[in-house]
Amino acid sequence: MAHDPPHDDAGRGVPPLLPWQPCLLAYGGGILGVEYLLPALLGLALLALFLGGLSPRVGPLKRAGPGLRPTGTKQIVALKKALELVKGRGMRPGLPALVAAFALGLGAGWLALPATPDAPPCLAAKAVTAVGRVVSVDPRPGRRLALVLDEVRLTGQDCANAPLPGRLAVTFDHPDLTPVPGDVLAATGRIRPTAGFANPGTTDFAFLRRLEGIFFRAYAKGGRGDLTRLATSDNPLALWRQALRDRVAAALAPPSAVSPATSLDDSAALAGRAMVAALLFDDKSGFAETDLELVRRASLAHTLALSGMNVAYVVGLAAALVLAVGRLMPRIYLRLPRPKLIVLAAAPLVVAYCWIGGGSPSLVRAALMFAAFGVMLLTGRDKALFDGLFLALAAFLIVSPLAAYSASLQLSALAVAGIALFWPPFARAISRIPGQGTLLRTLLVGGLGILWTSLAAEAAVLPLIARLFGDFAFAPWINLVWLPILGCLVMPLVLCGAAAAAVPGLGALAHTLLTAGADCCAWLMRGLAALDAQGLLTARAVLRPSAPELLGCYGLLAALALAVASKRPLPKAALAVSLLLLTGPSLTRGLEVFSQEVAVTVLDVGQGQAVAVALPGGQRLLIDAGGLFGSFDVGRAVVGAYLTDGRPPRLDMVIASHPHSDHVKGYVSLLDRFAIGTYLDNGGVPEGELGPALAEVFARRHIPTRSLAAGDSLNLGSGLALDVLHPGPDVDLSHNNGSLILRLTRNGHGLALFPGDAETAVLRKLAATGCNLQADVLILPHHGSSSSLSRRFYAAVAPKIAIASCGDAGHYPSAKVVEALARLGCPVLATKDNGAITVRLDGDGQVVGPETVRQGVFP
Repeated sequence: MAHDPPHDDAGRGVPPLLPWQPCLLAYGGGILGVEYLLPALLGLALLALFLGGLSPRVGPLKRAGPGLRPTGTKQIVALKKALELVKGRGMRPGLPALVAAFALGLGAGWLALPATPDAPPCLAAKAVTAVGRVVSVDPRPGRRLALVLDEVRLTGQDCANAPLPGRLAVTFDHPDLTPVPGDVLAATGRIRPTAGFANPGTTDFAFLRRLEGIFFRAYAKGGRGDLTRLATSDNPLALWRQALRDRVAAALAPPSAVSPATSLDDSAALAGRAMVAALLFDDKSGFAETDLELVRRASLAHTLALSGMNVAYVVGLAAALVLAVGRLMPRIYLRLPRPKLIVLAAAPLVVAYCWIGGGSPSLVRAALMFAAFGVMLLTGRDKALFDGLFLALAAFLIVSPLAAYSASLQLSALAVAGIALFWPPFARAISRIPGQGTLLRTLLVGGLGILWTSLAAEAAVLPLIARLFGDFAFAPWINLVWLPILGCLVMPLVLCGAAAAAVPGLGALAHTLLTAGADCCAWLMRGLAALDAQGLLTARAVLRPSAPELLGCYGLLAALALAVASKRPLPKAALAVSLLLLTGPSLTRGLEVFSQEVAVTVLDVGQGQAVAVALPGGQRLLIDAGGLFGSFDVGRAVVGAYLTDGRPPRLDMVIASHPHSDHVKGYVSLLDRFAIGTYLDNGGVPEGELGPALAEVFARRHIPTRSLAAGDSLNLGSGLALDVLHPGPDVDLSHNNGSLILRLTRNGHGLALFPGDAETAVLRKLAATGCNLQADVLILPHHGSSSSLSRRFYAAVAPKIAIASCGDAGHYPSAKVVEALARLGCPVLATKDNGAITVRLDGDGQVVGPETVRQGVFP
């Protein structure tokens, strides 16, 4: 007689969730709800639907004579299920428990989030001196240090030893001293409140700083006395770590071994040394931006960020040591099983690696996750990977609730979950491969295991990576070479080399080991360069899913994992809602194609300019792309992030008003990663290194280019046209007065005027010609500077609203400009106060808006 076998999720590969674990997810969602309430509530509802669809059903027990003695296989199975429910195994928390956990997380997050303080009045002065103790030192590419000071007090100007609320972030460019945590530093300069780029759907950098208690920022440059050390650190661990860094640096490149004609000219060799510093000390300052971009496009950036993978390498080294000892002393396994021995041997190495790596939050979280897995293993639950993951998450979120906002924690947890969910079917598949114990099978299984692990982890993190970074660089096959070399060769060499460097008298051994590790890294970088030369490394911008779409993706991934690993019926309601969340926003946005509205959005890009224009029929054009000094890529992190928020990375037309870096630097990465219809400019030569960088992208991507001049007109359809009013002949196209002046019209009516950085003389001359300048929206020329003040020009335009694209580094917009426009009844808004500003112009020419990200007025 056929009968139903016992349903064992664990045997089928579905990790059984203990009752507290879904509540932990709800608790984490509540913490995120402090900033993202609606998405968090949607996530809570989806979690409840999944749990409801998976709740075990226990049928009634049939009586067999007196009492409740079940008979038959079905009755025995029912009794086992009932006992599991009594013990709590397989029991799902109900909606009230999830709501309570969510509310608890909401409260914990709200209490942990630092309140935003008011700035001390004396900060209005041009320059003050801030004295504080160094909390952290983060080396950045381009010889730059990111310092965080605590217990800061202000002196100078009107500040008389006034305390600065919260912490101070100091960017130290080309440092002439090496600060250590615990040092007391004095930073002299202008101190400003932390600011992000307030654009819809993009990363709120100011909020991320707030999570760390950082509310103010300053800039210092080496060689001019901006930063001085008042007292050395009294932290012995920090001092020992810095001494070890100095010894490793000396062992890597001792002066007598450096030849200017050889290794220093070899960029791959320099990158190899930089990689050693990154793997040991989380120090990426030795990398060139081109090298880091190469690693990113190979989808290997995670290997340079000290986190779970690096801790896994350390644990692997401990495992190798245990196996070597076991070969020599087999009896050691009689005292303690090999897995537990590995955990105990790895524990001090992991602690030491956390210290060497500077105790970064991501590294500490990885170490705590290892500790959680180790505890599960030592207590006999060696198969409960999910239990260890949840135990680690519980520790993080209870001790530090705001860790829920950490992208590295989110990515690490998702990667582990993806591996745990999708590994069982792979394990069953490889168990059927014949040749147990042979070298060929071992190599085959090892290679497939690395590839499958990469695929499982990539599948789990890909939706979140798309949301966070807006890039797609999928090359898991590179991991087949990169990860074994990094884990089995490079990491043992550099770790042993660092250990030798710490011991006096072993400098020669340290030099040999560290140089060998650096050489291996150099060859890895050469390999990436060769692949890139063949066009095999590409990274393209992707649509950044909105919060509902992100939840829908993970709902479908969870359903896929259940389908692959279990015979249990899928929760239909949860699956339907996941599909709706994934497709609903796209369908809604698709309706915008039928709108006749024109939307002009001046993005917040700091001291620069980028204006996105949405046209009927789904067309989009971009006028300028911003650009800041330093290595921060505004095009990728700000402009590109805004443009891909729920929309594909495609622009029908991009325009550069003139070739200054604050207008065109952001185009370098946008042109490389977006689908571009046409690139238009004024014909000027981009300044500095921008010219060759743009030319290389044009040639490689085959982007059509064209230069515009006065008299040109671009037909945009639906009665829309973009008329070019300037420059004419005999104009210096490489400077402000060579800027394109563009007028967007609909059926002859002026909608918006874009004058670039044109200055007063050009604006007066243009107004004097009598040409039609009328426009409802005026993008203020030259960021609202007084050098572009022209009352006659303003009167000719007669704008209903004027917008200045500017940062807080200068006095923009000028008070004179604001006053002149106020006399015409035209309000002035600025991105530095209001964030991104959107004005909508409907089909009848009516102005709707403005819509701003934040409210703000000029003092």
